[in-house]
Amino acid sequence: MKDNASRWTSGAYMRHVVLLPVLVAALSLAFTAPVSAQTTFQANVASTQTLPVGPCANGAYICGTAKLAGYGAASWDVYITGYAPEYSACGSSYTATTFLTLASDPASTLVLDEAGSLCGLGHDGAAYRAYFIQGSQSFGHPFAIVGNWTVDGASTGQFAGLAGSGTDQINLAGAHVGGSYTGLLPDR
Repeated sequence: MKDNASRWTSGAYMRHVVLLPVLVAALSLAFTAPVSAQTTFQANVASTQTLPVGPCANGAYICGTAKLAGYGAASWDVYITGYAPEYSACGSSYTATTFLTLASDPASTLVLDEAGSLCGLGHDGAAYRAYFIQGSQSFGHPFAIVGNWTVDGASTGQFAGLAGSGTDQINLAGAHVGGSYTGLLPDR
């Protein structure tokens, strides 16, 4: 009898050991929240400014063109909404609203709210300080705009209702401005 009892006990134990991983897997699937799929967002931007340096005709601080992966060509406009100067290599901060409007569908504009730093190139930020000391005469002093962005609810057309976030880096040197926006947008 002892022999049968130990066989029954070890058999029941083995069934529990085999069923335990199945139960754990089933419960983990039951409690996993649905994950929304996201797509990598990439936009390369460029602009060539002319002297005298000043706001674009539409009042934007920077205006130019963009290529949005999966969407095509677009216009690019950056409006500075706030600025706190600090004359150090990467100490000044800014806020901005950026508009990326599709060339093939002008009713579709991706609106981004940005915040970040203005960074002089080099170790001491001398070029950056020169840019602010000389103002519009500083044409040629390189610096970078390094920021984070989130999609604004004011986006329209193909971008209406999207959420998402990412980073951007824009390099300015003389008449040339260029950089990129990268991040994640939800799949539709």
